[in-house]
Amino acid sequence: MKKQWLSLAPTECDLCHEGLKDCFIDGKTTYGPWATMCPTCHNLFGCGLGLGKGQKYDLDTLEKLED
Repeated sequence: MKKQWLSLAPTECDLCHEGLKDCFIDGKTTYGPWATMCPTCHNLFGCGLGLGKGQKYDLDTLEKLED
């Protein structure tokens, strides 16, 4: 059984406020707090993927994608 995002689907990135397209990352930022991010912001400000860092989710199915 795949892990799934349990809240309503996010619509925009917490950092750049652009609309999310195919996926999103719920992850820790280099600033400290966690955010729901688009892949671009995650590349710039994210701390990676994995336990204690962040998870990537498919925006349509809300299923967790590989680390």
